[in-house]
Amino acid sequence: MINSIDVSVIIPAYNEENRIGTFLDKLVTYCGNSVLIYEVIVVDDCSTDDTIGIIAQYEDQFEHFHLLRSKRNSGKGYSVKRGLFKAQGDICLFMDADGSVEPDEIEKNLEYIRNNGYDIFIGSRVLRNSDQVLVTRWYREFMGKVFNFFVRLFLFRDICDTQCGFKIFRREVIRPVFSRVHIDGFGFDLELLYLAQRMGYRIKECPVSWHHVDGAKVRLLWDSIGMLFNILQVRSRHRTSFLKAAGCLKSDEYRYMYEVENSHWWFVSRRNLMIELIIPFNMKTPEILDVGCGTGGNMKALNKIGHACGTDLSDRAVEFCRINGLDNVIECGIEEVPLKNRSFDIVVCLDVLEHLDNPSAGLAELRRVLKDDGRIIVTVPAFSSLWSQHDVALGHLRRYRRRTLKRLVEDSGFEVLKMSHLYFLSFFFVAPFRLFRRFFIEGSKVKSDTTSLPPRLLNSLLLRIFTAEAHFSSKFGLPFGTTIYAVIRKHED
Repeated sequence: MINSIDVSVIIPAYNEENRIGTFLDKLVTYCGNSVLIYEVIVVDDCSTDDTIGIIAQYEDQFEHFHLLRSKRNSGKGYSVKRGLFKAQGDICLFMDADGSVEPDEIEKNLEYIRNNGYDIFIGSRVLRNSDQVLVTRWYREFMGKVFNFFVRLFLFRDICDTQCGFKIFRREVIRPVFSRVHIDGFGFDLELLYLAQRMGYRIKECPVSWHHVDGAKVRLLWDSIGMLFNILQVRSRHRTSFLKAAGCLKSDEYRYMYEVENSHWWFVSRRNLMIELIIPFNMKTPEILDVGCGTGGNMKALNKIGHACGTDLSDRAVEFCRINGLDNVIECGIEEVPLKNRSFDIVVCLDVLEHLDNPSAGLAELRRVLKDDGRIIVTVPAFSSLWSQHDVALGHLRRYRRRTLKRLVEDSGFEVLKMSHLYFLSFFFVAPFRLFRRFFIEGSKVKSDTTSLPPRLLNSLLLRIFTAEAHFSSKFGLPFGTTIYAVIRKHED
């Protein structure tokens, strides 16, 4: 099916009842008068005023108008990302809800993307031209210059205004870049531009007219301090090289997994946790789906409990499953599972969500194949500060915190029954080692930490320790660790 939307406009909004109506009047009129086909997506970040009521009035006024509502306040960056992942346009952009940039700036600058070969356009309040109208406050301009000094010092020198709330993207750029963006607040622009530069995308910055609108949500001092911290976060987090085409494990990693997953302490203890979590379900011979089943070690254990079916995106993984004697394995991605609705009592999703550019779409598909009274077991790697070449080799796009995983599953129509960490004791060794390696001895070789077995006695000791820890965690939980797990079910609503 040919995409009928030319341009998608994303508007993040939070408590904008006094400003957003005026802006949407202008925007809807502008889009309706254009020869291009527009869609407008407003993402409400759990407003507590009448913002929702005002936005809802426009759903009947404009054919391609959509309102997305977040269940909790999550930040401007999260709202923008959520809107962009829903967008259908060949070109996508976001604008601030206050109307500080007028809609007529859209088609003034679309040509940079449509005809001039650029991937991203940035509106700038720092660059000047004769047509620009700029109305700002002196203190905002001063703080902006201080902030830009640090941006140039630590991140990049060739972008003058990273924070202007008007940016345009070629559709193909969105998922590779935004799937790696961790920052949810105002500092998300820094991270997306830094990543885009490192990934080789062409960026064009030009002046746009901008005027100050009273009622800004930015707390000038505290948010500026927070964004200075974001600069250091971005510089630190993305020191490690990454694969532009992430999502799948490197080919060799499947061979390593096949060779060690039946005896390596990490694989076996994670499998033991899975069994510990399933036993309380008290299901007799359940139908089980193992998504991202890898080389089949977990499926063999699941077949002892019920009837297991597996899926994996990689043909290498499916090949190793066949060698393992597992025939009930389908080569497919998690977003499109060729199985019937409500087919499974249990879905196992171990270390999969971190590979997906849009994990919400993956969870939506798992929700479809899960029975109404079914359960899903999820594990993900924890703490972005632990990012290393291990993650790169395994094709990870992100690591999670408990609150971000909880928000993801709840926004996808689930409720959390249990959530905790695993590998609590290993955290005290893994964290300092990975941080030291990242800053001092990070090399170009991309290889995971589980490619071979430790010495036999050490592996046996670690297996005993973390099997006991898995049992304890399944009963009582742990405050932190290198992995997060969750047991979830469909929300009643």
